[in-house]
Amino acid sequence: QSLQGKISMFDYYQSLLRLTDNTGTIHLQDRYKVFMRIVSQWRFLKRLKRAGRGHCPGGVKATTAGELAVVCPACPRPGVNLPTGWDRAPEDRRYLYTLSIAMDACFRLKRRAVSNEQKDPILGSGWGYFVEDTKYREVLAAYAEQEEMSTCTGLSAIDHANTKFHKGYAATGVGAVVCARHEFMLPNGVGDTQKGEKYVNMDYVFASSMLHHPSVHKHVSYDIACQWSKGLKDRLAVFPAHVRVEVPDDTEHSIPKLHYYSHKQIDHSKFSMNYRPGAGRTDGEGIERRWWWIQPIATSTKMMGPGQRQGMLEDQWGYANWRKYVTLAWTLRDRLRLALREEAEHMELFIVLSASLKRKHIKRWTAAVVAWEKDTSLDDPYMLISDGLSTCESDVRRTLAEEEQAASAAPGYVAQHEVSVLGFITMGLDIEDQQYVRSPRCRLQQDAKKALASELPVLFERRTALRRRLQKFRDLQAVYMPAALPLLSQMPEARTDVEHIEGVRLGLPSDFATAHRSTLCTDAVVQLELRLRAAQCRDSLQDVRNKLHTLDHLYRYKKANVRNQGPNTRAQAELAQQRVRRDRAAARYRRARQARLSLEGPGAWELEFQVLHDEDVRGVGDDEPQSVLQRQRQSASSGPGEGRKKMSWIWNASDTSGNRAHVESLRIEWLKARARALHWKEETELLPEEMRRVLATLQHEASQWQAFATSPIADVSSEVQEGITAYAHRQAQIRITMRDTFERVCYEQAVAAKGGSGPEWQSKDCSDVEPPAAPVCDVLQPTDKSDLHIP
Repeated sequence: QSLQGKISMFDYYQSLLRLTDNTGTIHLQDRYKVFMRIVSQWRFLKRLKRAGRGHCPGGVKATTAGELAVVCPACPRPGVNLPTGWDRAPEDRRYLYTLSIAMDACFRLKRRAVSNEQKDPILGSGWGYFVEDTKYREVLAAYAEQEEMSTCTGLSAIDHANTKFHKGYAATGVGAVVCARHEFMLPNGVGDTQKGEKYVNMDYVFASSMLHHPSVHKHVSYDIACQWSKGLKDRLAVFPAHVRVEVPDDTEHSIPKLHYYSHKQIDHSKFSMNYRPGAGRTDGEGIERRWWWIQPIATSTKMMGPGQRQGMLEDQWGYANWRKYVTLAWTLRDRLRLALREEAEHMELFIVLSASLKRKHIKRWTAAVVAWEKDTSLDDPYMLISDGLSTCESDVRRTLAEEEQAASAAPGYVAQHEVSVLGFITMGLDIEDQQYVRSPRCRLQQDAKKALASELPVLFERRTALRRRLQKFRDLQAVYMPAALPLLSQMPEARTDVEHIEGVRLGLPSDFATAHRSTLCTDAVVQLELRLRAAQCRDSLQDVRNKLHTLDHLYRYKKANVRNQGPNTRAQAELAQQRVRRDRAAARYRRARQARLSLEGPGAWELEFQVLHDEDVRGVGDDEPQSVLQRQRQSASSGPGEGRKKMSWIWNASDTSGNRAHVESLRIEWLKARARALHWKEETELLPEEMRRVLATLQHEASQWQAFATSPIADVSSEVQEGITAYAHRQAQIRITMRDTFERVCYEQAVAAKGGSGPEWQSKDCSDVEPPAAPVCDVLQPTDKSDLHIP
């Protein structure tokens, strides 16, 4: 494949044939196989040359693991771009020298079981981005079929590790590690997967890439980090010595931002990059953009032998890394410019919000969140605290789990499936939330219509993850509600072989009429959903009240404090976001109530949980809309007297005092505002440090090539030595020119962020330099926006 246009070598070869003769009157000898062998050798020799292997006394044979890869210049590398004493930085500054990486697997980069290494050998195995193939396969051979399954009710990558779509393939995809902030493929950070996304594959790839970064602190982002991080140290400890790495206890694990909301939320704030200190504005989704960039060649590489495929992918990723290297100056400058603006805005909003709250509350909230940031085993401050007067959904789930545990210990108990009936129902409720709780603006289908090309892979993965979970739900349904499957097969809205999987009807007990329910499932299944729906009604209604409290506070704050167009626009945007959350909670309550009515029928419970109309969703002090409209028609005054106000029924049903609910709502919003302000501040400090590291790396590489130029190679002719020296001088000059350009582009913004000082910054010329033309698909900016679930 060509690097930029992704034109296959076959098409290129056919074009050469047409240029030679396009009349069919001349017999042309088939030299395609010879041509491909020459391309493979030429590609490999160019990689060796660019890595300076021809300038080293040991030559090609002395090449070490990962040495042919283009390394990220902005990531921390001791001895290359880190200042003296970096390892003694205080804990609150350690994030400046932390390596942020992202992991994931791509199942589009398959390879069929064609050819072999005897016919198509891998050139320089382990010298670039792929792990060394022989040792990797030896480790894989020592592991039996994976049995671990995910207990998180979100993404199901581990659930489908033993996928059935592997027959006829030598590789079902690749697992990879990239630097999360700049999206460079890491040396020895890619390995083939043989049967899904198994622990051993991802562990080995992670360990191989981290051998190049043994001493720096690490922040690891992975879409199933909540599961993968469990037992990681123990799994790596039994690896062979050549790939064994230490994982310090303070290694941080996070879930990418767009993937985070597909996971259960209970006890998961510690995995959120929105809340973890030191994450800055890293979104962790960069590796998804790498998959989007590489996917055009997937069809070609699928039919290649092992050597051709690895050589092709190595070349593509080397090109992608170099293009990012070239455009990094403009990327970091634009990010810093945005960060400075956003940091000022969010810090101002946070300070003003804090000034409007009681100091005793702020003092207590600050102490709680700071303690949690140091020890995430403490109570999650970002979760709403139950008042203890009623049973919330999490309490009901815990009680039901305890009841199941006690029942399973009874003599003669036989489990129907490894997933219990509670797991079956809760999975259905979680899928329902993922389908419908999102506002129309955030539905998968709507997202796909509005998304940029770079965002489509993440959206498609969300849809694929939902489809996998629904398929697993259908499997469990065959165990606990077997009679329902024939009925569902007759419903067009219950079909799963559709593109928009988010609209599929699940078929929970509450979805069926009472007359049919007794024949479709046991009464135990019905009662279990009923108890969960009752708690869901209470939680959702309380959530509506909390959002109304927050809206009331924000509106009063805006009316009293916000002036001018810019602040008013930001305040209106925040109010709009809160209205979306309010509507989301109201929709969840309506579904929960409808399900409870279907399961339990009318009763006294309806006095507390009434039908929620749009006009009922209003603050405790707001009057009934129809009464307001009637008075507006009769009088010029629209303000109701106190004796004429009609409070919505939702406040009559409130099980907490308004003051406490108000304080709890504000606590969550204040904590999120604090996290936003602090993360933007971290970004304004991270980016100047990354700029400094790029300058230091370019200077280091220039010095390396200058040393090559002055070090003659033994046993070569004077003509060859002259060429070797000239090439080294040229490479050194390229780095020097790139360093000067980088400094001119970034200096002004670095100074604005209180950076731009130190020996790495030499020039004070801040003239504008236009960025080089970049590929359309070479996305360098984060995809996360303030309206994509980010608090």
